[in-house]
Amino acid sequence: MATGYLKSAFESPGVPGAEFSTPTLSTKTLYAAVLDFTPTLGANPLERDDELIGIDEPRAILPEIYNPTWSLTSRAYPDTLGFLLTGMLGAPTTTSGNGVITDPDNTKIPTGAYRHVFTAPFGPTGYYPQTQEFIAAYKDQSVFYRLKGCATEQLAITVPESGGVQLAANGPANYIARISDPSLSGTADGTSTAPFQRAFATVTSWLSNSNITVSCQDINYTITNPVAAIMNMTVASRFPDTVEKEDAPVSVSGSVTARQIDADDWDALVAATGFTATTRWVSTDVIASSYPHKAYVTLKNAQYTGGGAEALANKRRIGGSFDFRGTYAGTAGNTVITVVNNVASYATNA
Repeated sequence: MATGYLKSAFESPGVPGAEFSTPTLSTKTLYAAVLDFTPTLGANPLERDDELIGIDEPRAILPEIYNPTWSLTSRAYPDTLGFLLTGMLGAPTTTSGNGVITDPDNTKIPTGAYRHVFTAPFGPTGYYPQTQEFIAAYKDQSVFYRLKGCATEQLAITVPESGGVQLAANGPANYIARISDPSLSGTADGTSTAPFQRAFATVTSWLSNSNITVSCQDINYTITNPVAAIMNMTVASRFPDTVEKEDAPVSVSGSVTARQIDADDWDALVAATGFTATTRWVSTDVIASSYPHKAYVTLKNAQYTGGGAEALANKRRIGGSFDFRGTYAGTAGNTVITVVNNVASYATNA
């Protein structure tokens, strides 16, 4: 088996890393059990074939600009999920279990478990998103990369029938460089903890009288965080020197499929009806006192944005699928993501 690894740590809030900027890194780190991680240089060389110099063949290119990006996929281990959400949305509100506080199911959380709550509007205040640093170790090939100023533009949570719940994240980076072997070692997440699985994923609330509550076949979520890596003219570098939030807010959307199409879902699409939508994932692993790892996505004002019935055909069962999105409806905090695991803190500073 391969001996490579991926280590990540949060950069100080408001201080994205760059070629000539190295923020203080968080005490909290993660060695993710990645299915894959792809660092991309994003080279954009200077081509000069448009110049008239009396030569009828391509000219040698010159280094000019680099726009790095990154992407990873992993199973939804409880710590990995919490870490990736923090890397996108900023540090959650964390409360230690004490046998009194409860999860969204109103179940008491015992000592040894920690409730992490991400509430809209998401993200740190100010211009800058939360960023992180990655060290990607292709150890068997003796090639190592450091990526700085990595912002998460999108995080998808998918629930295939088998293979565990999946996470896919990607975004821009300010800087990537090959480094010498950092000789790091750490325990990969998932070494002693199982990922969330479809068998224990449940849609616990949805549109009243919708068939989603009785015949949901598939549900996926995508969190979108509009960001852009910026190359200012105040720093002499071929790389971006900062990353900023773009104009649109962070949003949580998704798609859901039912085995039987239902008139209530169609009517809600037509009327843009708002409803509470909650999906819960429960782990097979216990944290303490018979309490397992859990995760919840709750949209207090979900609205259908597209979709409909499958094609009418000579079939006894005709289902439907709908796209949805969590929206603001007069009060803040309409979208809440909760992770309960055994991690004491996702603090984004040292």
